Amino acid sequence: MIFAILLAALAAEPVELAPGARYDPRIPTLRSVTGHETGDAISTPDEISAYLRALAAAAPERTRLVEYARTWEGRPLHTLVIGAPDRSARLLAVKADLRRLADPRTLAAADADRLVRELPVVTWLIHAVHGNEISSSDAALAEAYHLLAAQGDADVDAVLRESIVLIDPLENPDGRARFVAQNLQGRAATPDPEPLSAEHDEPWPGGRANHYLFDMNRDWFALSQPETIGRVATHLEWYPHVVVDLHEMGGESTYYFAPPAKPENPLITARQQAWLDIFGRANAARFDERGFPYFVKEVYDAFYPGYGDSWPVFQGAVGMTYEQASARGIAYRRSDDTVLTYRQGILQHFTSAITTAVTAARNRERLLRDFLDYRKTAVAEGQGREYLIPPGIDPPRAARLAQLLARQGLEVGEATDVVRAGARTFPAGTFVVPVAQPGSRLLRNLLEPTIVMDPKFVTEQERRRRKRLSDEIYDITAWSLPLAFDVEVVAADRPTGARTRRVDAAAPRPVDLPPARVAYFVPWGVGAAAAVVEALQAGIRVRSADLGFTQAGHAYPAGTAIIRVAENAPDLRERLGPILARHAVTAVAVDSGWIEEGISLGSRQVHGLKAPRVVLAWDAPVQSNAAGWARWVLERRYGQPVTAVRVATLPDLELGRYDVIVLPSGDYTDAIGEDFVRRLREWVRAGGTLVTLADASRWAARTKVALLTTHTEWKGGRAEVDLDEKEKEKEKEKEATAEPGKPFDLDKAIQPERERPESLPGALLRVELDREHWLSAGLDGELAALVEGQRVLTPVKLDVGVNVGVYAPAETLVVSGVVWSAAREQLARKAFLVHQPMGEGHVIAFAEEPNFRGYTEATELLFMNAVLLGPAH
Repeated sequence: MIFAILLAALAAEPVELAPGARYDPRIPTLRSVTGHETGDAISTPDEISAYLRALAAAAPERTRLVEYARTWEGRPLHTLVIGAPDRSARLLAVKADLRRLADPRTLAAADADRLVRELPVVTWLIHAVHGNEISSSDAALAEAYHLLAAQGDADVDAVLRESIVLIDPLENPDGRARFVAQNLQGRAATPDPEPLSAEHDEPWPGGRANHYLFDMNRDWFALSQPETIGRVATHLEWYPHVVVDLHEMGGESTYYFAPPAKPENPLITARQQAWLDIFGRANAARFDERGFPYFVKEVYDAFYPGYGDSWPVFQGAVGMTYEQASARGIAYRRSDDTVLTYRQGILQHFTSAITTAVTAARNRERLLRDFLDYRKTAVAEGQGREYLIPPGIDPPRAARLAQLLARQGLEVGEATDVVRAGARTFPAGTFVVPVAQPGSRLLRNLLEPTIVMDPKFVTEQERRRRKRLSDEIYDITAWSLPLAFDVEVVAADRPTGARTRRVDAAAPRPVDLPPARVAYFVPWGVGAAAAVVEALQAGIRVRSADLGFTQAGHAYPAGTAIIRVAENAPDLRERLGPILARHAVTAVAVDSGWIEEGISLGSRQVHGLKAPRVVLAWDAPVQSNAAGWARWVLERRYGQPVTAVRVATLPDLELGRYDVIVLPSGDYTDAIGEDFVRRLREWVRAGGTLVTLADASRWAARTKVALLTTHTEWKGGRAEVDLDEKEKEKEKEKEATAEPGKPFDLDKAIQPERERPESLPGALLRVELDREHWLSAGLDGELAALVEGQRVLTPVKLDVGVNVGVYAPAETLVVSGVVWSAAREQLARKAFLVHQPMGEGHVIAFAEEPNFRGYTEATELLFMNAVLLGPAH
């Protein structure tokens, strides 16, 4: 009977997207292009592109279809620009004026007033950054159809008259294609709403992420993925005033729209918060009218500046996230036996998006004036201040940070002469970033060491955690780019007057490579590591110095790459020069091998590097983001070839063919049997390098695995070890025995004996490095590591290995972000990076994820040191 009711619900007449609307028959419907009605099927990426092209062809006077990027898998990303015919005819001039409005420094008051009176408000509707959040893309197609085909609709007329609407229907085509394929493969003869049915059960890695398994809703300031790079470029082309990022959430929910939950990022202005309330109330009125349930101010905050709604906020937009309960297919049975349909999700997303566009249009001038005021006050707040980024020990790392800022529309200059700030003098090549610029609130978000979270909110989270209630922090609490890059940034409180040339996001300038008689020296760092990977792949022989040395009066640090002329072909200079230039690396040409201090070029402390053959564990139980981050860092950031092998296939590997095996974060207990662990141990002893990351290190330290001779800890510091049955019985007896005559302590009695440590909500913690160990090459004595999770790794004993990276003492541990007091005490002086020699090989274990979201440059270098330098030792 229940099944019959469900089928009847699915077969019911579709609810009208816009009741009473009349549509122009000259504008093609979705069915006329794809063969299915809105909500009857999940439109594929190809169908979405085809329908956009059909709409643009049918209404050329009101549309422009722009391909703004291509995904890793070659799929196009589109923006459909919709506006009134007269405005569309002079779109280039409109865009130029929008960019003029975005820089009030160049505007006279009269020009500013004219632009506010004449310009359209720009509403940017972006959909489905997560590929398995499916309904918003079909809603986007319905939004476009409605705006182009509706006739006699006062709201649509207002939108066309007062605004330009940018519709990006699909931010993640690769993820959606993956989801649609698995959904189609598992689909029943009629849509099966059962939550555990095959069509709802996504195999690893699911459709959420893109090709490299990145969550692109966290990539807006990291700009690691081509999809995000294209979207940021689109924003800087238009400077939209209202931005909505449409998502999906779990099927048991209803609908969420702004205002967001606490905590607020303190650099969001009062006017922006007021607009969030205005748009929220407008959506609420429309949802009430149509009988749709919804919620606001819960779960989703805007503290982290790398979301699709928050990054635009710090450019001056009103940015909002909308979330629709997901059917994850055509129908989904909720726990109360009601059925959520795909069509229902489309309808509600369509309703909120159109309501937002109408609200923006009817408030055009106020929104433009507030946008202009935002950009003006951003300049005023930064008046007289500058950030200075000196080249430091690794100039390419500083240059990467400067270029990353420039790619986000921020103004960065490179000093052509020495720079003086207070008592310090900085060399030519120092980057100078004025704070008095329209994007200064984004700039401060990215460069300040800490963005302070409301103390009252943090105190409340501490209280909740003591009661074992989950905290209300949605994402990480620290992200400072200088800390993640381990690059010094100096805040100057007055202008330096430095002469600079503007930095853009283009490739670095060519590097001249002079001839050398003996060798080229390249101090180690992110650029050197990438250049060495390419050089090794090209057959150039490279060596690495474990210790520092001085030659011709110049000191070279440990890790310096040495490319000897005699060991390479006569055309070494011609081949090496372009490689170094591509990675902005400067090499020193050396005509004598005589060393004044430190190790000699022929020392046993100078190791020949090889182009390593690398295997990366792939598929369940690997955490998909961790696998994607590691693969991206290897393949795309450093150009290191890697073979991704599914975990179930690892036992079939001929291990001797490979130099490095990387196990990304995951619990391999039930996936890797004892026989393969034994073979893995033998492979390491024979010279292999095993690199374990985060939860993989926790697994490697388990008693029954014994790849790592240490252990992780329970809360309070107790060793997390495997107990046999007798030990478990003794534990129970001990727990049950109370000390005679001692008062009963309820608070102590209810504490679990074995509980995971406090989970950190993404903070930057100080790690002290062993500078005498080759794994720390290219870095100074400490860095800030992004720590998110609840792993505590006890340091290894001196007779077993080296604790290359150790957390600082409790009083200096926290560099940025929120860290619970118990976690601070327990993590202090514990291991972050462990090197354990085993026979002729190595186990290198990271307690945390070194490749976090693709922007933690300092710890990524540690990871690459493990991959590149491990096989040489």
